[in-house]
Amino acid sequence: MNLLFMATLAAHLLALFSSKSHKPYFLLLLTASALQTILCGQILLSDAGWHFSAQNACLVVSWLTNIIILVSRFYLLLTRILTHLIAIGVLLWIYWLPFPSEPKPYVWTLDLHILFSILAYSLLFVSSIVSLNLGIQIHKMKKNVFISQSMNINSLLKNEEKLFRMIVFGWLFLSCALVTGIMFVKGFLSDGMGHKVIFSLAAWVLFALLIVGRLTKGWRGKTAIKLNLLAMTFLMLGFLGSYVVLDYLI
Repeated sequence: MNLLFMATLAAHLLALFSSKSHKPYFLLLLTASALQTILCGQILLSDAGWHFSAQNACLVVSWLTNIIILVSRFYLLLTRILTHLIAIGVLLWIYWLPFPSEPKPYVWTLDLHILFSILAYSLLFVSSIVSLNLGIQIHKMKKNVFISQSMNINSLLKNEEKLFRMIVFGWLFLSCALVTGIMFVKGFLSDGMGHKVIFSLAAWVLFALLIVGRLTKGWRGKTAIKLNLLAMTFLMLGFLGSYVVLDYLI
């Protein structure tokens, strides 16, 4: 296990330092993703069930973030850097401060809810990183109007389209996560989890507002970016906050 940790960490570090080179970067990202896939399986899965905690949730989201970046082929430098910095931070957190967790038996209804939740959070998390990157790109374009303007505009428009497709899919998975949680998860609306539902519903409404605004009024730029980041803040408080409270405060 230690060797696997070190290999995964090394792959992310190498990818981080080669983030400006397209071909070497994607090869290293693929390697890091493959190693982290094995690591996730080793840590999360057992004969007794899932080992799910705040640390493991972050590890899975980081892993899926790698996959989404790899499949979507985002060429945004800040997005690449943040992706690997987050992965490195999560790996170090788990390695140096491991938190023991009791396995949760495999139950298809609960597993379905977890699957939808993780997919939603990962897609929307990537969308927030991309939004932040696009916000910086827009700021630079306004200050340097005559520097590679056409190339920057084309890149911006393509990444915006990818971003909104990602938000739509993430919102749909979030909708499924909320529905399956209410239907199948015992104590979903109680047992100290009310704050998770409230924050998640607030995020769901904000993402829905963003999608409607995009389709009907063509929202883009600063308006879309700010709303996306605000919605993601609520989702982080609901999703990650609930695991942190359960693991460290209760």
